[in-house]
Amino acid sequence: MNKNDIILGKGILGIQFGMQRAEVEKILGNADDVGEYSLSPDEVSVTLLYIDKGLSFTFESIDQNRLSYISVLNEQYSIFQFIKVGLSKKMLLAELELFQLGKPEFEDVASEEFPTHELIFFPNENLHLWLDNNQISEIQFGPFFDDFKTIVWED
Repeated sequence: MNKNDIILGKGILGIQFGMQRAEVEKILGNADDVGEYSLSPDEVSVTLLYIDKGLSFTFESIDQNRLSYISVLNEQYSIFQFIKVGLSKKMLLAELELFQLGKPEFEDVASEEFPTHELIFFPNENLHLWLDNNQISEIQFGPFFDDFKTIVWED
């Protein structure tokens, strides 16, 4: 296993889903930027952005402020040493069956600001591949679920 492997359902660089913010900062140091978003009056999301690493880590109050999502914006990290930022949609789709990620769902999320924005989502893996100009521009993944409601936290 390579140190830059994205481990679906678990994490990256020794950082695992379910960790608290302080645990992530102990491993990576202080984030370059911290964003806080109100999802509703009772829900808050905090994202730590590490610009040089091309990674962000999101903690949600609904999950007891545990690490809930990781976003990868850098091509040095990969899933199965193949799926990574910069990979073309054509190449991804040609090789997809080899990785047994389940049936993907496709969504056109284009907007005026991002006219070529697309999403390929693998519900069984809690994996989102965001594409721009027919290339992966971001990999977002989270913990696995027992069902569609119960998160499987690694202990």
